[in-house]
Amino acid sequence: MARRRNRAERKPRHVSIAVIVLALVILVAMGWRLNGLRAQLETAKFERDRYQDQVEAMEEKNASLSADIEEGVTDEKIEDIARNDLGMVLPGEYVFYNTGNTGG
Repeated sequence: MARRRNRAERKPRHVSIAVIVLALVILVAMGWRLNGLRAQLETAKFERDRYQDQVEAMEEKNASLSADIEEGVTDEKIEDIARNDLGMVLPGEYVFYNTGNTGG
């Protein structure tokens, strides 16, 4: 009789296989999701570094502008702005423009 109880108490084989298959499906789904999260993390790190570079560039520009403000208006600054931004040319100076095709 002991043998009959052991056989009757055993779980059917198809239930064990179903549990194993379910566990494998869950593991594969988790792995797939983790891989997607890893890709998102790499993208976020790249964007963070890019934004950090932009912040540093803007901080340098702000420091330069603050220094200009503290120094005040000078004739050299006015002339630099007039020449470089507004195209000022003093009498007697010549300006040469390259009108040739510089493209490849």
